[in-house]
Amino acid sequence: MAARWISSQEIARHDTLEDCWLVVDNQVWDMSAFAPDHPGGVEIILRFAGRDATAAYNQIHSPDLIKKALPPTQLIGQLDLSTIDKTWSQKSSLPSKSSSVRPPLSTILSSHDFEEIARHSLSKKAWAFYSSAGTDLISVRNNSLFYQRIWMRPRLLRNVSTVSTQVTILGASFALPVIAAPVALARLANPCGEKGIARGAARTRTGYCIPITASYPAEEIIASVNRDHPFFFQLYVNKNRASSEDILGRVWDLGIRTLFVTIDTPTPGKREADERVRTEESIAMPMTGTNASQDARGSGITRTTGSFLDGALSWDDLTWLRKHWQGRLVLKGVQSVEDALLAMDAQVDGIVLR
Repeated sequence: MAARWISSQEIARHDTLEDCWLVVDNQVWDMSAFAPDHPGGVEIILRFAGRDATAAYNQIHSPDLIKKALPPTQLIGQLDLSTIDKTWSQKSSLPSKSSSVRPPLSTILSSHDFEEIARHSLSKKAWAFYSSAGTDLISVRNNSLFYQRIWMRPRLLRNVSTVSTQVTILGASFALPVIAAPVALARLANPCGEKGIARGAARTRTGYCIPITASYPAEEIIASVNRDHPFFFQLYVNKNRASSEDILGRVWDLGIRTLFVTIDTPTPGKREADERVRTEESIAMPMTGTNASQDARGSGITRTTGSFLDGALSWDDLTWLRKHWQGRLVLKGVQSVEDALLAMDAQVDGIVLR
């Protein structure tokens, strides 16, 4: 059947909850039946009713998610690009980025440069999520100050004309002793999300720990890399243990052999900057099955997607983990000597200090 071409003017007339059309990648979808049950809330759907939601959608979701979530009968037709006018373009733009122009990567000289550019080029919600920390930010500030207290003691008169940065970390060989940390929802910063980080890690032969809170499933992230490359995986234990067991099996089948289990998040943190900025689009974590939403307390991504976290997780559960994970096990988030000693007694393969 030939595609039905639909003008932007006709689409714009369908902008109510009962009659809700929107455009994603030039395809026109009828969201009327789906909107009330949208995991991210009906308000986000209504914000783009009768408009082009492509930019907001692609910040968060994988391209084929909408085709999996909606039946084919809800695909009405194709946007007639010849009918796009200035009014349509203005209504369908995302105004929350203060500047989309980013300087060439070669001009960025330090991590401080990255931070400053991100402050002005990310969406308001993305910046609030990435830059925020718990309550009064005391820990994050003190962590930064503590790193400034670490000094090197250089030894001199050594032959450094030929050096190697090659290193083996947890059985994996890398060109540099660098691992990209498991940060959630990379797609908030760029549509390629964790796929881009994985490709960069493979190209530079550095490490990457894929987070369970990624914007894409682990299968899609690893499939985006064209050659063999060792990856690690980070797990938040789900209160529904069967869900965690399923994830562990999937990760093992992907060839990942090192698991980082986060132990310092029995409950979501109170990240006030994240709570204050409203969510402009649906934000989903496919591996946890949770979605960001808005409620009377705010719009915090960390809080509203963290309902699966298991506050009952204890040292005794390492036996359960070992039963379902045969590879290396690292505990992420240790904050005391006493817990480091307990980790050693439990014979885990490593710890990450917070």
